[in-house]
Amino acid sequence: FSFARSIAKKPTFLRLRGSFEYEIQSWKYSIPLFFTTQGFETFRNREISTGAGAIREQLADLDLQIITDNSLVEWKELRDEESAGNEWEDKKIRRRKDFLVRRIELAKHFIRTNVDPERMVLCLLPVLPPELRPIIQIDGGKLMSSDINELYRRVIYRNNTLTDLLVTSRSTPGELVMCQEKLVQEAVDTLFDNGIRGQPMRDGHNRVYKSFSDVIEGKEGRFRETLLGKRVDYSGRSVIVVGPLLSLHQCGLPREIAIELFQTFVIRGLIRQDVASNTGIAKSKIREKEPIVWEILQEVMQGHPVLLNRAPTLHRLGIQAFQPILVEGRAICLHPLVCKGFNADFDGDQMAVHVPLSLEAQAEARLLMFSHMNLLSPAIGDPVSVPTQDMLIGLYVLTIGNPRGICANRYNLSNSNCRNYKKETVDNNDCKYTKEPYFSS
Repeated sequence: FSFARSIAKKPTFLRLRGSFEYEIQSWKYSIPLFFTTQGFETFRNREISTGAGAIREQLADLDLQIITDNSLVEWKELRDEESAGNEWEDKKIRRRKDFLVRRIELAKHFIRTNVDPERMVLCLLPVLPPELRPIIQIDGGKLMSSDINELYRRVIYRNNTLTDLLVTSRSTPGELVMCQEKLVQEAVDTLFDNGIRGQPMRDGHNRVYKSFSDVIEGKEGRFRETLLGKRVDYSGRSVIVVGPLLSLHQCGLPREIAIELFQTFVIRGLIRQDVASNTGIAKSKIREKEPIVWEILQEVMQGHPVLLNRAPTLHRLGIQAFQPILVEGRAICLHPLVCKGFNADFDGDQMAVHVPLSLEAQAEARLLMFSHMNLLSPAIGDPVSVPTQDMLIGLYVLTIGNPRGICANRYNLSNSNCRNYKKETVDNNDCKYTKEPYFSS
């Protein structure tokens, strides 16, 4: 962008040129000659501004209240105009009205927040703290640096070159200074969004550098992964399966998950019982899976509840407390009656397990969050731990027939009935049912 500006509030040479008619031959030749003289450099520095500096100066001269009033007047004039009957003209008027509405809203936002429009142009480059762009030493004494550091280095190098050119501006051609300014702008653009100018910047291995936008955006960006949510210690995740032998307040934890969740408590137990003299020996015993480790783990788990959570957690029953029980395998075992509160089923759902550490958290889990303490829905008061599906069939089978065992109705076909059946002369009244136990206690 290039804008002519007046420093002394007087007509500039470019504006003065527009007041003359181009038919005058003297102006046709004198003006082009002026642009080739040595004095044109001084004139350009005084009268012409380019780049972001020109935009910033134009924004600084804006009167937001005047812009709002003029835009509102123009919008009302367009609103009161009658339709021209031309579809193309009507479409242009609608687009202009929408543009005026957006301009008014933007100007009012600047006024309401007390923000000057020129602040939209970046003058100072923000520098990230060293913790967010680390330099790591790897094997062999080599250093691995963050991509942001390389992009910063590029900006600093080009900016220093521009500074040297400006110091010697009298002997430096203006075109060279302008070219270097473009290079600085390109380096800053790459720092914010690599690839915005087309070809992204790459390293020696043809790998694209990660800029600010790459670090921030997406699921693995700084905001969503680090600030809005992050993995916590003393937690795990696994698939859930049915635990038919569990009580309502119990859950089955695989040994592999349990030893990781309660490792700190197991190490403390090993040291207290003089089985290990320090943390290193205790960890080696845990890795070797000695029998004493499982005994201490059982003792720790008896007095330590865990929290189970299934995403998405839409209501209070989405996270509940359970008494952990060691089980074999790699899946978390869950009582089927608590599935309704989690909105879970056993077709591959995953659940997360967390260990409350403080005494206050453990007390809250035992008094308020245990599954057998949440039998009613907090929203409508209906029971949530009710049998469904296969459990209803099982209850039906368990409550019919011979009380000595599980029985079922079976049709007893006598020889005569078999013959009649083959001849399709069986009468429904002749069908005889007998109780035949197929499972008895």
